[in-house]
Amino acid sequence: MAKSTSKKSTKLSPLLNAGLTYIEKLLAIPSASNRVEAVADYVVQVAKKFGYTVARDPDDTLRITIKGKDTRRVVAYGAHLDRIGLMVHDLCDDGTVRMSGIGGLYPGHVMDGVVASVVTNKGQTYAGVITHVDTPIHKVGREGFQKREHKREKLRLRLDACIGCTKKDGKAKLKELGVQVGQLIWLDPMLVIERTHGTLRSRWLDNTLGCAALLALLEEWSKAKFVPACTTDLLWSAAEEAGMGGTSVMRPEMTDFISVDTSIGEETEDLANCVIKQKAGAFPFTASLTKELEQAAEAADAGFERRVFEGGGTDAEQARSAGFKGRLGCIVVPIYGLHSIEAATFKGFENLMRTLDSHAKGHGTRKGK
Repeated sequence: MAKSTSKKSTKLSPLLNAGLTYIEKLLAIPSASNRVEAVADYVVQVAKKFGYTVARDPDDTLRITIKGKDTRRVVAYGAHLDRIGLMVHDLCDDGTVRMSGIGGLYPGHVMDGVVASVVTNKGQTYAGVITHVDTPIHKVGREGFQKREHKREKLRLRLDACIGCTKKDGKAKLKELGVQVGQLIWLDPMLVIERTHGTLRSRWLDNTLGCAALLALLEEWSKAKFVPACTTDLLWSAAEEAGMGGTSVMRPEMTDFISVDTSIGEETEDLANCVIKQKAGAFPFTASLTKELEQAAEAADAGFERRVFEGGGTDAEQARSAGFKGRLGCIVVPIYGLHSIEAATFKGFENLMRTLDSHAKGHGTRKGK
């Protein structure tokens, strides 16, 4: 459950309130690249509740198609269900677990004292704490502590159930619990929804924010019996963090794909704005589609910034490399601390949703292919 520090009720728009609810629900479900079955199940459950049919690929990539007034054009908004994470690399004699990274989670993001859990092959979850082998400072001394290497092979997860295990019985205890190589290690998301100040803090806002935005729009559109200006696909991919994407190639009729994601907040002027990316790394997005998003934001009076990012990627670039020939764009919620303890604002999140809603209504969009 999310921790709320608000002392008074803050009135939120129905769209934002729904988005925050979905953030909380999604973050409670373990997920990492190609380990998204459970969170995909939840998205399917929500979609069915609102009367939508979900197409599901074998890798758990999802698509909902909403027929629009203009069926010649198919516009997709896509977020990725997967997040960075860890998996069991090896079982150690003393009952600790060596870890392997999934996606861009590096040792510097995993500090001493982080709470993590293993989902076992018996379907049970066991919590523990990640520590460095050269811990505590009393063991290695101040100089040794300062010079210790930040490498993944130096990190261990010690489950609470294995506290006190010896080198004679530790590995056997792990096996008894059902821990085995390849299982997901889930870091505590530590979600805080600060309603008084309108902020969020958690791990894994990347890309829970994008996924929650699509679900909130789906809920609002269902209640309003909304018919978009163009046929619209909502997409959830399974492996963006591992560079395995190509979300949009699921549907060859698609003419446009807009990646709905997060990005570096430290490079924006105001975290209350959403960001319409012009370029990410060496990849420029389609200028005409980017302009449409800007016009949609202006029509919705949603604050936004135009930004070029020198690093990072999205499903949009992966779609192109996988063979998609349509127009590509990217809109993001800026967050502080990307891939670590991340932070965002209600306003930045809501401005992204309002921009997508405006775009789906046809503001700024061209007709036909």
